[in-house]
Amino acid sequence: MSARLRDLLPADHADVLALNERHVDLTSPLDGPRLAALVAWADRALVLDVDGAFAGFVLTYVHGSAYDGENFAWFSERYPDLAYLDRVVVHEDFRRRGLASLLYDDVEAGCGRPLLALEVNLDPPNEPSLAFHRARGYVEVGQRESGGHRVSMLVKRLDG
Repeated sequence: MSARLRDLLPADHADVLALNERHVDLTSPLDGPRLAALVAWADRALVLDVDGAFAGFVLTYVHGSAYDGENFAWFSERYPDLAYLDRVVVHEDFRRRGLASLLYDDVEAGCGRPLLALEVNLDPPNEPSLAFHRARGYVEVGQRESGGHRVSMLVKRLDG
């Protein structure tokens, strides 16, 4: 199996939108114009490619971005130098192969900031994601209501 991360291109938008829609309960609604805006604001907008097949995507933002997400704003008010992982979705056909770890290794190494922040649903609970992030060293720094969900606000120090 050959897996790599590459830039998210306009040709990928249909795949991103379809995958996001299948998992909208864990992400948030997304349409074409919104995706184009998110990609434009992103520090990194990447596709996970496995043997030439679309296997997922990730969007990250850094402090000072024009991104208008409320959880990003919450983190930005508290941490002056961060990268924020907004969306990461691995296609269901490619799960349980270690690809999320590969993706996170790349995002953590390449974000260029001392802190990586993200949130995970508590209600409805996303126990596999919470366990994954705890195992990678993410710690909860708060909880909040977001988009009709209760979320755990998580950070990981990347500078030692």
